[in-house]
Amino acid sequence: MKRQQLAESIGSYLSLIDEAEALIKGTAYEAVEHDLSTILDVLSPPPLDVDSIEGANLRVLEAMVATCTKCRLSEGRTKTVFGEGSVPARLMVIGEGPGSEEDKSGHVFVGRAGAYLDSWLKGIHLERGKGVYIANIVKCRPPNNRDPQGDERDACIPYLKRQIQLVKPQMILLLGRTAAQALLETEDGVGALRGRYHRWEGIPVVVTYHPAAVLRNTDTLRRPVWEDLKRVAAFLGIDLGRRS
Repeated sequence: MKRQQLAESIGSYLSLIDEAEALIKGTAYEAVEHDLSTILDVLSPPPLDVDSIEGANLRVLEAMVATCTKCRLSEGRTKTVFGEGSVPARLMVIGEGPGSEEDKSGHVFVGRAGAYLDSWLKGIHLERGKGVYIANIVKCRPPNNRDPQGDERDACIPYLKRQIQLVKPQMILLLGRTAAQALLETEDGVGALRGRYHRWEGIPVVVTYHPAAVLRNTDTLRRPVWEDLKRVAAFLGIDLGRRS
């Protein structure tokens, strides 16, 4: 009813403008039907469907993920791993998908890689659950910890995008190639993407290597990761002192 009344009022106003313009120009007035759909969507957006991903809050979204069967990963999962942390968040950390420990517990980034991630956050004076929210591109464990395939990523990423909108992070840190390529919609690898700021829907994004990859290549990757973490700290206004 409100949209209908608004459409009638705007239509009458535009018709009056058209009629006045014809009078000034000394031409015959001809009624024109204006397309008001765009301006109506801005002034009076249609209500969101609370049963859709776009209309869900975090609690509803997590319930949707828990019962999701949109891709083959749902067939082998023990538990979905939705994500957890502070809302709103200063930093949202996004990895590729759950491993075996996450699949068993339902919690994100546990085990050796999770402990290593915690040490990264501590290095820039952050802590999971205290201004930090952690999630993954896919919410179910890929078999044998393989990379999520394209159709699996496509099925799950609408959940993540809504999650980001609800978490409202000041910054996003993407861990690894899969997370970076999926969210930034690029084919570039981490080496090409790190070292600078990106944007996702206006939110600053930093790309770095996945903790599991750094654990396998500590001598090579530890320094680049620290440079990326300093970039995160700089944007968030975190003083790291004189540590190099």
